[in-house]
Amino acid sequence: MNKKAFLFPGQGSQYIGMGKNLCEKYDVAKRTFEEANEALSFDLSGLCFKGDLAELTLTKNAQPAILTTSVAMFRVLQEKKVEPQFLAGHSLGEISALTCAGVFDFADAVRLANKRGELMQEAVPTGKGAMAAVMTRDIKMLAELCKEISGDEVVVISNYNTKKQQVISGDVNAVNRALERLAQMEIKTKLLNVSAPFHCPLMQPAADKFREELAKYQINDPKYPVIANIDAKLYPGKEAVIDHLVQQIVSPVQWTQSMTFLKKSMVKFCVEVGSGHVLKNMMKSNISDIPVYSFESDENAIYEHMENAIFPFASRAMGIAVATRNQNWDDNEYKSGVVAPYNELAKIQALVEQENRKETDEEVNRALELLLTILKTKKAPAQEQISRLKELFDDTGKTEYFQAFDYSAIG
Repeated sequence: MNKKAFLFPGQGSQYIGMGKNLCEKYDVAKRTFEEANEALSFDLSGLCFKGDLAELTLTKNAQPAILTTSVAMFRVLQEKKVEPQFLAGHSLGEISALTCAGVFDFADAVRLANKRGELMQEAVPTGKGAMAAVMTRDIKMLAELCKEISGDEVVVISNYNTKKQQVISGDVNAVNRALERLAQMEIKTKLLNVSAPFHCPLMQPAADKFREELAKYQINDPKYPVIANIDAKLYPGKEAVIDHLVQQIVSPVQWTQSMTFLKKSMVKFCVEVGSGHVLKNMMKSNISDIPVYSFESDENAIYEHMENAIFPFASRAMGIAVATRNQNWDDNEYKSGVVAPYNELAKIQALVEQENRKETDEEVNRALELLLTILKTKKAPAQEQISRLKELFDDTGKTEYFQAFDYSAIG
């Protein structure tokens, strides 16, 4: 299966002009920003397209702006029939991912992002907290250093971004002491231009109030698998949403582990669904052999990749036929139910290649019949047959074509 993952960025990816070209190009994106304006009762699109950067950067504005841009791009991808197998979002991006998975209604998600931003900003007075990037692979050393420095004032690892870049967060004095120690060790660091120390214990007041806010909204089971920031594991269902999102505010973002999860899950390429290309760059540092396309700068390349990744139907059916274990030792049945249909599949594929064209609907339907005959003759269990067919439809771009396929008839 040509598995795809959509990655949703967090705060810091905002800029004046974000979403403007998208809305001019796609009606569905324009409608998405209009929905956000209505949900918030202010002109979010105007702020994003031509507003003041300082105002947009305010956490209460940046978070709904980034979420809206991500959802608008996701809706465009849906119209283009680009469907993900996994979703993952960095910090705020996790709410974007959950929204695109159908966990939250979009209008509710915009209001939640706005409120989350307000609560996080209010949790720590301006100038009292800080965050800094640390260029090191030695996580154990960094964790011990933070623990040693922390006392009445705290500093902790707040983001595991890449194998060689972590982020620390906490009281400004504690963060500065950590940076001084790291400088003595000749480890590169960079203070981040943020308005609050995210993903650390100082955010507990925001987390507590956000729990109350989340309880006001309807929460649904995710339609797509979503990776959680707190443990780099899939959400088990809607019952975990509130606890996960509350805990996320005071816990480190496990982004490196999340990308490793995608690698182990055989994801073949990723799309950064949002403004900028921060997550694309992070993936290059984490898993260099998984290509990542930024929707904003690589949109056409996404569609080209999809076209090139689609297998010919008869050819893919042949591959699945060979890969399915045989459990039928009757020679006559095997010849008539496996060998003969396989040879017919080969003839269909040879003709398509010879004439340099795509399969006709008749050839696709016939190839499906032949594969079903092979699977049944090999006595593959019903669940395996269903899994194989879904793999076939996905790999060949025929999921929509066979949307009404009756899997219940298999058995």
